[in-house]
Amino acid sequence: MSSTIVVGFDGSESALEALIWAAKTAERQGKSVSVLGAYETQTAAYAPALVIPQDVIDVIRAEAESNVQKAAAAVAEVAPDVKVKVKVEEGRPGSLLIAESEDADLVVIGSRGLGGVRGLFLGSVGVDLAAHAKSPVLVHAGTGGPGPVVVGVDGSPLSEGALKAAFAYAQELGTGVRVVHTWTDLSSDALYGYGLEPQQLQRLADEAQEVVAERVAGFGSDYPDVEVERIIVPDGPAAQLVEHAKDAQLLVVGSRGRGGFKGLLLGSTSQAVLHKATCPVLVVKTPHE
Repeated sequence: MSSTIVVGFDGSESALEALIWAAKTAERQGKSVSVLGAYETQTAAYAPALVIPQDVIDVIRAEAESNVQKAAAAVAEVAPDVKVKVKVEEGRPGSLLIAESEDADLVVIGSRGLGGVRGLFLGSVGVDLAAHAKSPVLVHAGTGGPGPVVVGVDGSPLSEGALKAAFAYAQELGTGVRVVHTWTDLSSDALYGYGLEPQQLQRLADEAQEVVAERVAGFGSDYPDVEVERIIVPDGPAAQLVEHAKDAQLLVVGSRGRGGFKGLLLGSTSQAVLHKATCPVLVVKTPHE
């Protein structure tokens, strides 16, 4: 694993915001930045026989090269001590970024894009990147607020990576950690509707408290200056994560999970989080991925 943060850059405003986040993070962490500009020359499947003229390809590539040079200048402006390199490659942005993730510390992208990166994290390309990247992936879904680092925990050992990243970033940013755990997808009203008594609900809530306390306990000694807030409620995980990350500087989730966070970044829940989150979303890899 290198000490490089890779940024997928297409010249869009969202990509620029992601680039600036990456540059400032690299500066704090003593890492370098590698900017990737991608361009595609393949036509759509419904017109496979269509050949793009070489002069058009040259214009497309020139635009991508211009974009990465602008990116390098932006990094130099906001983080002058950070080493930055740029490159332009032909191919699908998602596939190229997955390949880059093999040797990256982190891959950073914007949540909206232009040209070859259009919809990068709002469709199949983004889901593929979250599922198959070898490094963590940061989606800059918004600038966020001055609040804590929010982390989604499902109660299983699979949450370990997300918690570790959340505490590390919280210490780096000088803020606290807000741990969000949903012990059922159902709301309290729905649970009452299924006939659960208040004492039964309380027992389930208490058990959830114990599970989260157990998961968080080991990080207190490693990060003694990081204050911890626990949010443990029924309800869907995406809704609670988005709600409690409204003031967050960063939202951290695992790429796999179970219980309340099953399939968090591979299904409808992921789409809800990435469409509605207003802060950067960090997707960390779970063990054995």
